[in-house]
Amino acid sequence: MQNQSKNHSVINRAIRHIDHITYVDHYSHEKDFIHRWEVMGFHEHVRVHTERYPASHIALTSGSNPDFPWETMTGLSVTKDPKSPINEFVKRYGPGLQHPAYNVDPVADMEELQKELVASGWVFMTPVLTYEDSNGAKMKQMFVAPTLPYGPFVEFAQRFENAKREPFDGFDVRNIDDLYEEYIQYSKHLDSKHHRRSA
Repeated sequence: MQNQSKNHSVINRAIRHIDHITYVDHYSHEKDFIHRWEVMGFHEHVRVHTERYPASHIALTSGSNPDFPWETMTGLSVTKDPKSPINEFVKRYGPGLQHPAYNVDPVADMEELQKELVASGWVFMTPVLTYEDSNGAKMKQMFVAPTLPYGPFVEFAQRFENAKREPFDGFDVRNIDDLYEEYIQYSKHLDSKHHRRSA
């Protein structure tokens, strides 16, 4: 019981706030989605295109925060690829929230946090993924496994400043592709478990 309380204390100190929330939708709905958020004061902050699993990943931000790159971020992932895990989500569950991402304090040990979360019952589909941009800012991410095949999941994101004290304020296509590779494999695992129970 004492160890469990200690772990929960460390976890509570590490999680700061919502980093972003990402939705998925039909490719043809991209402009409508962006317009709805622009009405609420959001603007396009960054757009990246993944290669192994071709898709557009668009981040929209609103407001400013002296300690963070933005006040609020919402994201959209869309693709023309009918076999994409994005479109598999939309086909099975409809357009909607794919994942919330919780921001982790830069002073926390991300790898240790993952171990503590696993000990508390969380199941992850990725190890800690790391990326550093050309300006020296860095990002670490880890992704909780979905409970439904191609279903919603949870992300933990940690952003580090460069020498100019500018925090990492975007996303890396390699990390996203690595995520989707694991997402597909874990979803296939969940599908096969369902089929075995149904047989």
